[in-house]
Amino acid sequence: MSEPDPQFAAAAEIRARIDTTKPHSARFWNYFVGGKDNYEVDREIGDHIKEIFPGLVDVALSSRRFLGRAVRYLVEEQGIRQFLDIGTGLPTADNTHEVAQRLAPDSRIVYVDNDPMVLAHARALLTSTPEGRTAYLDADLYDPEAILKAAEATLDLSQPVALMILNTLGHVADYERARGLVSQVMAGLPAGSHLVISDSTATSEGMI
Repeated sequence: MSEPDPQFAAAAEIRARIDTTKPHSARFWNYFVGGKDNYEVDREIGDHIKEIFPGLVDVALSSRRFLGRAVRYLVEEQGIRQFLDIGTGLPTADNTHEVAQRLAPDSRIVYVDNDPMVLAHARALLTSTPEGRTAYLDADLYDPEAILKAAEATLDLSQPVALMILNTLGHVADYERARGLVSQVMAGLPAGSHLVISDSTATSEGMI
C-alpha cells in the first residue's frame, strides 16, 4: 500500500478549514475590490453591507490604491527592498510583490496570514522575478516571534524591512494589545525599517 501524498493531505486539510456556508471578511472584501475568490454567501452579505454603508466599497478600493502608493514610495524614495506583509488577504491585482518588483526586481516579500482561504490561493502570491523572492507564511499576528523567525528564511533581518499591516488590526479587539503586537514585530526589525498601517476608524458615518 503506497504512502499518502503529503501535498494531497495538506490540500485536503486546507479545504476542511474553509467554511463556504458562512460569510468571511476576506472574501467579501475581495468581492468589493472586484476579485473572484468569493462565494454567494459572501456576495449576499457584501450587498447587504453596501446598503447600510455604501461608501465601504470606496474604502476597499482606496485601501488597495493606498497599498500601491505606499510600496512605490518605499521602493523609490526610501530604497526599501524587503517587505513583511501581515494580514495579506486574498490575492487580487497589484499585490505588494507585484508593485515592488515592477520597480525593483530584486525585492523580497513575505506574506503572512492565517486564513485557510488565503492559504488555498497562496500560489498566486508566490510568483516572483528571478532576481527577487516571495514567500507565504501560514502564521498568526498573535505570534510575532514565530513570524519573525520564519521570515528569516526569505528576508535579511539585518537590513531594513517595510512592515505592512493593512485592514488587519481591526480584528484585534483590544487597542493596547494591537499596539503591543505591532511593537513586538517592529522590535525584531533593524534600524531604517518602516511601518505602514491602514485601518478603519470608528466615526458616526454609517454607524448603526
